[in-house]
Amino acid sequence: MRPRSLPVKSAMKSLLSILLITVAAQASAQLDLLSLRDAARSRDINRIAQLADASRGEVLEMYPQYYWYSLQLPQLNDSDLKPFFDRFEGTPLADRLRGEWLKELGKRQDWTAFDAHYLRADAPPIELQCFAAQSALAKADRNATLKLRPSWFSDQARPEACNPVYDALFEAKQLTNDDVWARIRLALAANKPDFARQLSARVGFPAALANRAITVAANTPEKALPKLAGNDRGTREAALFAIQRLARSDADKAAGWLGKLSRDWPEADQRYGWQELGQIAVRQHLPQANEWFERGGMSDLDESGRFWAVRAALLAQDPKTTLARIDAMPAEDLKLTVWRYWRAMALKSLNRVPEATVLLSELAGGEDFYSLLAKDALGSVAEAVTPPITTSEEQMRAVQQRPGIQRALALYDQDWRTEGMREWTWALRGLTPQEQVAAAQIAERNNLLDRMIFTAERTPGRVDPRLKYPTPYRPLVQAESRENGVDAAWVYGLIRQESRFMSTARSGVGASGLMQLMPATAKWVAGKLGMKGVSPSELNNIETNVRFGTFYLGYIQERLEGHPVLATAGYNAGPGRARNWQASQPMDAVIYIETIPFDETRDYVKKVMANAQHYGYLLGEQTTLAQRLATIPPKGGTVDAP
Repeated sequence: MRPRSLPVKSAMKSLLSILLITVAAQASAQLDLLSLRDAARSRDINRIAQLADASRGEVLEMYPQYYWYSLQLPQLNDSDLKPFFDRFEGTPLADRLRGEWLKELGKRQDWTAFDAHYLRADAPPIELQCFAAQSALAKADRNATLKLRPSWFSDQARPEACNPVYDALFEAKQLTNDDVWARIRLALAANKPDFARQLSARVGFPAALANRAITVAANTPEKALPKLAGNDRGTREAALFAIQRLARSDADKAAGWLGKLSRDWPEADQRYGWQELGQIAVRQHLPQANEWFERGGMSDLDESGRFWAVRAALLAQDPKTTLARIDAMPAEDLKLTVWRYWRAMALKSLNRVPEATVLLSELAGGEDFYSLLAKDALGSVAEAVTPPITTSEEQMRAVQQRPGIQRALALYDQDWRTEGMREWTWALRGLTPQEQVAAAQIAERNNLLDRMIFTAERTPGRVDPRLKYPTPYRPLVQAESRENGVDAAWVYGLIRQESRFMSTARSGVGASGLMQLMPATAKWVAGKLGMKGVSPSELNNIETNVRFGTFYLGYIQERLEGHPVLATAGYNAGPGRARNWQASQPMDAVIYIETIPFDETRDYVKKVMANAQHYGYLLGEQTTLAQRLATIPPKGGTVDAP
């Protein structure tokens, strides 16, 4: 049975006495975080108060105090929380508690207190933004709601706090029925027919979006399409949705239906239909994608649509269209290294070499995938190497004494990794480059290689490469790489991307260890190695994980034409998918990567290949980027691996 909590005012008195006592922070925390977590989960307020009392003056003293407040917010008032905010302002826990308190104040519609706290909120989420707009409405300030108009256009449901704001925007004619239809279209494009049907309440529940009709369009589009020949808005949207659903299994048949049904549609709807078919087709690597994008044009495409339109031109090996579509992008898109690189390559293909060289030279100073490609495209160019930023032991001691760093180290020491990451990130704010390097070295000394890499990557200026690309367990990694016929630099590049060298890392889908092995994959590898099996806990063993991971990587590389790009894609998304993304003809490896349909896998392959190149330099390997990115062979065969 859970102990009864102290009366709020009585317990508050005790806690306030803790907050008013200032004791120098100790180097290590005595607070038992496991006990605190158990007490928080069971909502044992008395136990949390005891832990708060026992930990006063410790480096983590704010943590039990935070939970004490957080679990009782509905019973507190603004003055009750003032001591905590006064004492711990500028910390991640203060910001976290403030966010929770702002939600409570918004529900109470206590706008005076809400406004005061909202000014201090760090990157408030949409729910708090909507409460802030409600506060403005309460003061008859309708202009404030206009800032939230763009948030309406989402395929995601918004928090309840946003409904009064949207109602006010509709009342003021700042949102209209056309905007409702635009959001219905977004929901349907994201395959969320239930949400689209909910939105249709604002436009009179059109019959084509009713439950039965839209369910048929989603599940059996060919059955639905003959009944969607009308020209009212609801029927057109339902037809477009059914065409998109059909295109996922038969794009040509879907195009036929679009051509047939859209003859009398408004031009904008026709263009949208072809744009959507283009996006679906290019993800399937269909040659028709480029033509369909041409019929739809670039007008009104969102960011994803613009990017896929360029990829369709790349897939079609059409440099003229590639250049035209990139040049039609907004200025913000053109800042991205991906489109600067592809613009340069299109210019080069069109014999505009001097312009291409300027762009490639600008890119070549970076470290990301496209910067490495730019260096490779330029050939051997003399580089002015600046010395890395250095720091001193004195600076390291000073940085380590910062309360945020101390809290992060204490949290990591008890395996509160999420909280430790948050504290570490906040502690980096405002540090000079030298202090950031010092923080990276502190992380290294504490075997927090993920924080070391995180910090080094964000430090402006040149940083010692070993802080960005560490090589722990080198004898093991190199031995297993040799055993399985894979490049050790590539293995390191994959580990860096998978786990940042956290041996106990576990993904949301259950992958474990340095090389993030799924249980089914580990079981399959164990069978191939003649083992009866492997327990989940064994996968966190560094030797076991690296042995299994390199075996699996080598196995799928051998069965994917020996190509590291295919094997990298297969490691992330499954070897069968990597094979399906091959074309019937040889394919440029960079175009293969660029047109991988999964955003996560596409980004993953780019980062692993860039990592491998950097590790190759550090390990003294001679593999060139061009060798890693050799032409992808035509599709063929099958892969018997999970």
